[in-house]
Amino acid sequence: MSIIKKLAGQTAIYGISTMVGRFINYLLVPLYTAKLDNVADYGVVGVMFSYASFFAIIFALGFETAFFHFAQKDNFQKEKVFSTASISLVLSGFLFSIFAYFFAEPIMNWVGYPNHPEYAIFFTLILASDAVTAIGFAWLRNNQKAWNFATVRIANIFINVGANLFFLVVCPWLYELGYTHTILDSIINTNQVTWIFVSNLIASLATFPLLLNTWRNLKFGFDYSLFKRMIQYSYPLIFIGLAGMINETFDRILIKKMMPSDTADYNASIYNAFYKLSLILTLFVQAFRFAVEPYFFQQSKSMDAKHQHAYIMKWFVYAVTTIFLGTLLILPWIAPLLIRNPEYFKHPYGMKIVPILLIANMMLGIYYTLSVWYKVSGQTKIGAYPAFAGAFITIFLNLLFIPKFGILASAYTTLISYASMVVFGYLLSKKYYPIPFEYSRILGSIFTSLLISWGMLNLPNTLFGYSIKITLLLLFVASIFWIEKRTQHYAEHKNH
Repeated sequence: MSIIKKLAGQTAIYGISTMVGRFINYLLVPLYTAKLDNVADYGVVGVMFSYASFFAIIFALGFETAFFHFAQKDNFQKEKVFSTASISLVLSGFLFSIFAYFFAEPIMNWVGYPNHPEYAIFFTLILASDAVTAIGFAWLRNNQKAWNFATVRIANIFINVGANLFFLVVCPWLYELGYTHTILDSIINTNQVTWIFVSNLIASLATFPLLLNTWRNLKFGFDYSLFKRMIQYSYPLIFIGLAGMINETFDRILIKKMMPSDTADYNASIYNAFYKLSLILTLFVQAFRFAVEPYFFQQSKSMDAKHQHAYIMKWFVYAVTTIFLGTLLILPWIAPLLIRNPEYFKHPYGMKIVPILLIANMMLGIYYTLSVWYKVSGQTKIGAYPAFAGAFITIFLNLLFIPKFGILASAYTTLISYASMVVFGYLLSKKYYPIPFEYSRILGSIFTSLLISWGMLNLPNTLFGYSIKITLLLLFVASIFWIEKRTQHYAEHKNH
């Protein structure tokens, strides 16, 4: 239990920073849905960030995970690993930026927004900056400096939100009051979407000075032989990441490409907005990953590493299924708070896709926790198979069903893709890195939560309905602790 307490403490700190930061950042959703000129504009934001998520994998080169792997090796200085990774990403980011500068127009023609070549330059600089600062964050995680990590992350979010508020709220307000200035006029007369991207660029660049202490390790220089070993380890992770990002974001790109041009951005906007209602579950999964990945790498040489993995997986599933049910409970309240424009709720599939995507993200969290095995064991090539399978399912089913079912097809495809990755990932781990999972507890928790969720979705949003929903959630949590306590008592009795 001490392992869970330690990880819970780390997850709580990462979670607080992530949840507070994301909550603050999430205030941008009602801001965008209220301030942007039309619903389709938010679709442009969603599509561009979907492409950005995809290309972020290429910019990062898989070096974040490679840093964790080689920092634990006895024959390498972790400072040298850090400096080699950072310098590599600075150089590659510089090359990507030059490419984007000269080919901005054809890039944006291909994306579908030919009138805005500047978007390509903005996002290249954002991705290049984020790739380098990710190594700085990895340094903090590896050295268990969770509070430092949290502080910088929250500061980054505040900068992003502050810039958005300045461009989208303060400047129009000053303009309405009659203030005139060349710069102010330029801001007002520029497409609002542009300032959303500029705000993200400002926040990304501002992260560099916030990580000042980590950059002192750059004095250890660049080791070419280490770089070759790192890239050999990490290049399969690039393909895994690309395949994984197809699963996570490619649906929005396909919605844009495959739906009628007059409704494509509108549907992408609806999907993007309601996808974000899986906020709490996604935040927990991300916070847990921040805590658990360096822990697994540090414990990889331990004799009971696999038993620890199994134990952690069980408690992760307990947590994620509870959060899943809790999110369903509060969904009718948080949806109108986050999505301020009533036009979004007129879409027939808007709210319907949220439970589907919640289950999908629960599956993704389980896959992430399961798939650490191929990273710590160095079998990164084998780890690519589940991601590729998921990517194939994502592309194939979306191409097949988006024309007929629209965003509903994308939601179900996401669920099928992530569930298949869990199954495939488990089968591979069983063959190459067998972990003694407690199957009855894990599967029992998942299926019970799904059964309760069905009941929650079919109960009315009345006082009586909420009373039953809360009771079901409390009974679910109580049953987990009762079963675990009973098991512990039995084990102690058996030992005596």
